[in-house]
Amino acid sequence: MSEVFERHGIKPLVGKGLGQLRDGQIFGCEFYPAFNIRDNTDAMVLLGQSMFHAIGLCLSTGKPTYILDPFENEVEDVRATADERLKRSVLSVFKARDADKYGIIIGLKEGQIMADQSVRIKKQLESFGKKVQLIALREITSERINAFTDIQAFIQTGCPRLSVDGYTFSKPVLSVPQTDALISLLSGKEIGMDLFERKNWL
Repeated sequence: MSEVFERHGIKPLVGKGLGQLRDGQIFGCEFYPAFNIRDNTDAMVLLGQSMFHAIGLCLSTGKPTYILDPFENEVEDVRATADERLKRSVLSVFKARDADKYGIIIGLKEGQIMADQSVRIKKQLESFGKKVQLIALREITSERINAFTDIQAFIQTGCPRLSVDGYTFSKPVLSVPQTDALISLLSGKEIGMDLFERKNWL
């Protein structure tokens, strides 16, 4: 793909891998290779078919982002979709601010058990006088969280996708970046539309 871009007069940059990520690779919660080169780019390109990963790439870097689908031979600009997800995510943060009791969900799937992160968030919320309950779930669904009728808002530390794409939840279910924004609100600070602009969403 770099050679194709070069033939058309476009200078490609491929971000260096870090940790478990190879050069040019991103996960749904880790964007190091792209984030580290964002200041030297005009736009990002995702080679693949995953809308979620493209949205994550767009939100984490703050750059226009395009999906290049090598199977369907299509190009898609994801900025409008990413902007919609961002607005919904920010709205969820403001809704969660008014909660008196929070449920912090520790995911039980492999690679998603973020117990230390969950305990840290619990202590932060309790410092604002909030009631907090730790919950362990393998599957986070509307049916399961609705069983906790006394909890007004949830935080899940396992998979950011659940929160960014979580339209089916009747109560706010925040990811870690959203939770950091919530803590800022509770501290009396303003938040912007850049809450996802970070290397890592966990």
